Amino acid sequence: MTIKLNIYYWLRKIFVSRFIQIFISKNFIRKFTFFLIYKSNHWNKHKKISEDNFLVSGPGSIPGNNQTNNVVNNLDVFIKKNNIKTILDMPCGDFSWMQNLVKKNIHIYYTGYDIVKDIIARNNKKYSSSRIKFFYRDIVNEKTFDNFDLIFIRDFFIHIDNESINKVLMNIKNSKVKFLACSNNDSISFNNDIMAIGAHRKINLKIKPFYLTEIFQTFSEEIDDRFINIYKIS
Repeated sequence: MTIKLNIYYWLRKIFVSRFIQIFISKNFIRKFTFFLIYKSNHWNKHKKISEDNFLVSGPGSIPGNNQTNNVVNNLDVFIKKNNIKTILDMPCGDFSWMQNLVKKNIHIYYTGYDIVKDIIARNNKKYSSSRIKFFYRDIVNEKTFDNFDLIFIRDFFIHIDNESINKVLMNIKNSKVKFLACSNNDSISFNNDIMAIGAHRKINLKIKPFYLTEIFQTFSEEIDDRFINIYKIS
């Protein structure tokens, strides 16, 4: 089916619109927009989704490339050094590259959250085990994230509004969590709000309106201005 005939492609075009989103609740917009992004495979230039090559989380999540290998290797060192035993990955997406980190740490209990039901169902069918679980969740509306040693958030905040970002960060701060790791764009000097949920802009969590300045550890993704900043949660 070509893009011209793909209803998910055109629906995404409609719903990732500032005008349309004025009239619809943020909760519905998040769920429906990310569903449409998945179904149209928007982040992979609308390539046909294949069970043999199920990659729907975008070019920054391709397993085995320099970028994801760098993230895996740095997180692996951090996990072993800080005795991390439980990880919450949100959104987990297709789990394509993260599984390489889990394989390096066979003692870890991994939990993935995502707002797209189809992805969660597929992940559970293919990857779930006694130590790997996936759950359908709207991260913004989760009130607590208790009892995880590490919460990992990569390439999520760039797609949602600043108010929702702060809501997630506050709920993490008030949870029983040891560490938070987030992707960050260090070159940004002003955080614009999102034009529409599901669109994209860079985020710097170190400046207004987030002020996450007390960084425990950081490492570069070795591409552009992308870093993973790790925070110790008091």
